[in-house]
Amino acid sequence: MTTTNGAATPIELDPVHLQPEQDEDAEADEAGLCERCRYFDIQAFARSENRTRGYMLHDVRFAATANSGTNRDGCALCSLLLRSVEDIDRPRDTTEWELNPFRIPVEKDPSMYVHMTMCADNVVAAAQPTNAPGLGLGVNRIRTAVADRFSEVMNPSDHELCLVADSDSPAAHGNDITGRYLGTDPGSDAHFDAIQAWIRDCQSHPKCMQTVSGVPIDVHQADLPARCVQLTGHGADLAARLAVTEGIRGSYITLTHRWNGETELCKTTADNCDQRQQDGIDLQGLPKLFRDVFTVATRLGVSYVWIDSLCIIQSGDGGADWKKEAPRMAQYYQYSLFTIAGTMEDIDNGLLQPYSQDNAPWGPTNPLIRLPYRDKTGSPAGHFFVYRRQVPVVDDYCTTVRESILFRRGWILQEWLLSKRLVWYTPRGLFLECHTDGPRTEYQERVLVANAQPHLRAQLQMKANFHFGNAAILDFWYRTIEHYSSCSLTRPDQDRILAVAGLAKEVGRILADRTGDAVVEGNHHEMYLAGLWLRDIHHGLLWEEDHAAPPCNEVVGQAPSWSWASLMMLVRWPDKDYERETALRVVGLCLSRREQDQDQAQGRDGEHAESQDAEQHHRRHNAEYAIERGGWAVPARPAAASPAPPVRAPFDPTNMFACLHIRGRLCTVHVRGYLGTDGKAKAAAATAYTNRPPSEKWRAICSRAKPEVIAGWASAERLEQPDAACADAGVAVQVLLVSTRFRRKGAYLKRRDRVLDVLLVEEIDARAHVFRRLGVGRIFDGDLVAELETAGERDFQFV
Repeated sequence: MTTTNGAATPIELDPVHLQPEQDEDAEADEAGLCERCRYFDIQAFARSENRTRGYMLHDVRFAATANSGTNRDGCALCSLLLRSVEDIDRPRDTTEWELNPFRIPVEKDPSMYVHMTMCADNVVAAAQPTNAPGLGLGVNRIRTAVADRFSEVMNPSDHELCLVADSDSPAAHGNDITGRYLGTDPGSDAHFDAIQAWIRDCQSHPKCMQTVSGVPIDVHQADLPARCVQLTGHGADLAARLAVTEGIRGSYITLTHRWNGETELCKTTADNCDQRQQDGIDLQGLPKLFRDVFTVATRLGVSYVWIDSLCIIQSGDGGADWKKEAPRMAQYYQYSLFTIAGTMEDIDNGLLQPYSQDNAPWGPTNPLIRLPYRDKTGSPAGHFFVYRRQVPVVDDYCTTVRESILFRRGWILQEWLLSKRLVWYTPRGLFLECHTDGPRTEYQERVLVANAQPHLRAQLQMKANFHFGNAAILDFWYRTIEHYSSCSLTRPDQDRILAVAGLAKEVGRILADRTGDAVVEGNHHEMYLAGLWLRDIHHGLLWEEDHAAPPCNEVVGQAPSWSWASLMMLVRWPDKDYERETALRVVGLCLSRREQDQDQAQGRDGEHAESQDAEQHHRRHNAEYAIERGGWAVPARPAAASPAPPVRAPFDPTNMFACLHIRGRLCTVHVRGYLGTDGKAKAAAATAYTNRPPSEKWRAICSRAKPEVIAGWASAERLEQPDAACADAGVAVQVLLVSTRFRRKGAYLKRRDRVLDVLLVEEIDARAHVFRRLGVGRIFDGDLVAELETAGERDFQFV
């Protein structure tokens, strides 16, 4: 048999019951079990080197059959074991002929055993001495497999057989069974005790007790948000009021939720803010979700709750309070005791409704099976339970949390990434998620990254990598924005950048710390421009529409065309080339719009409005900041002005607009039809991607001199062109050289071919030399590469 670490070790497959006859009366109440299973001894697994024991398959089959022995309905445990392996093929030894017609079917092979391995979350720990003080088996799973007694070849089952015990049982106190049986009522004392215990354990994790940028957190004496809902009393005597809590320390709970009609009716406005502070909040006018959150807080002894719709003025002040509070969310979610999230499709019934047996982990067809528990001395000491999970825990988390309607909200991403602890209330129970250990159920079942599907594994690793210790924090930023770009926003013009402002604030702190730029009173001088970082602008500009997603060209008119935030579409970045040579230079910035330009932008839609806004804006504006060596932005001054100490531009994580004043090289190319054949697409993909991209939406780039030769590819999200083959005349477009990457070719004598990263651009104001982005591409034809690299530099503005 092969163990979890790959080592082949003969296993003991004696019956797991090794108890004297006088124990028979003590276990006579274990109804539904055959004689052997009534004497089940979990300590026998501790005596096995690999924690594996076994039953002969034909014995299990016989005991599971009705009317076997004294059990009229068959043994419940044997039936469970049989169901877990009955669909498994007989394991094939490497010496056996694959098409052997004389092979004995697994159900008739007398040498086959059902192997049972005790483990924790499907990970087998090293066996401990049976008399080791304070140590137990520490298991919550039985892994089953079919093999003969000593074979190294086995076929495992993919069924999850779970072990749970009552919290106050000897099996739990002895740490043999780590799974917990709490029932199906999330409002029970057992559930709140489990949350309390989880919080205590989490506070021993260094990563969970500091911000992403490394600032220590005391969740019991944290700086409270500017406003909180203050709770007094309990149950029917519960009262709530909106309190100004800035400057006060304590503990508080945050809520992430999906806005609906009820939220809109109960939100805090400039008109009712003072009244809610003085007279309190009418609880009956709040959604059941909010009232349940208050119940959770009071049951856990927490007096303050932060809910954005109640604690931020949502209307009546011109957005001033929202603009001030949005960057503070990085602090609010990180410093909270935990964040509550409800993922039910219908949240009208709140969070604390008991869920049905159909939604219990074991489901309606897999009842709990009670087994006798024996301590290390072999004495009977109560019982524990085993059941087959109807949905594997990883799939359960993915379905009820990651694929829930709540996780489609644009705001949820930063709330999830910033919260050190989250309690997910789902239709099938709770998930308790911390930054260090990841998610687990209230039954203490962990969602392991190794067991997750690739897309979920990437998301869990994304959160684990959001920490100042991550040397590639900008790579994290791009992967995060790729995920964020798939989410929906009710008000994209307002929220497209605001919904990641908290993340930007923490990333900016990390970057500033690495460059030795002190963070004073929360301020530093990293240049964050409409969702991109000036220090990495050459890579940031290379975002591309993900053509594998459905097309969506909703324009966010407040953002510049060169930012991913300007279009409501799924985007991605290529892998970064750390050997690249940068080409264009950002020599100045303009960060503000005039009020009349803002008014003109509103009420218009589509690309025409976007280009017109940019044109009018830049006819009237010069660069507000000049870029010095080192990437610092300082106020631009006339040449004759007397020198003065430079004042760097402030860091603004809510920045929605910037005009880049650029010095770079331009040339004209022809963009033709799609790269329709497999060979052309693969050749293009080799310029920036390991594999061929999962789309057919790249267009051919050709030079004016050689229109018949494919010189590169383009992904043009704004270029209007009919779907045509590569033989058409194409559209003349200017390209801007961003950087040069190198493609190595050859088996032995390798050569480095130059590949140019370019942006497709369009001049929208010839007098002011204002350009906007049309798309992104690569150029790999040597003649066109030389033409672009030798073109003269020009100064222009990029909006």
